[in-house]
Amino acid sequence: MGGFIPSGAATQAEEAELPNLDFYPAIVPAEFRSAMDVDTTVSTDRLRLALQMSLMEVNRSLNDWAVAKMDEGIATLEETTYIEYGSGEDAVNHQVKLYQAAVFHLAKSRVIEHLRNFDSTGAGHGKADELSQPIDDFKREARRAVRAIMGQTGTVVELI
Repeated sequence: MGGFIPSGAATQAEEAELPNLDFYPAIVPAEFRSAMDVDTTVSTDRLRLALQMSLMEVNRSLNDWAVAKMDEGIATLEETTYIEYGSGEDAVNHQVKLYQAAVFHLAKSRVIEHLRNFDSTGAGHGKADELSQPIDDFKREARRAVRAIMGQTGTVVELI
């Protein structure tokens, strides 16, 4: 009995950071792979596309808010808050980390959606159905991060 085992040729060392608009930080694919547990079965091209589409979507969601901040004289997302965790090289800016989380979660949902088409057997279809919930979870986390950047609260509604 044979089976298809996808293996990627991507290496994290060759994945350059993705440029972004001046207001937002660049996105580093190696950090995405590490943080979101995405191995090299996802090609560099597919990964870059998922990250680019996700950062563009997050930027679009934040556009009006970012323009208002720039009108106030704030040049970058990092300058919108003074909350930092840690110090020196280990310091983490709250807003930058939320932005990264929004882009990463959205990109992970895209990666999962595209990986579902590897296996078209009955077991593969069952696995694809199981992945639908995590996809929704990743998209929800991205929305939460965007709202947190803008200082908006979220609401959880459960249908009975």
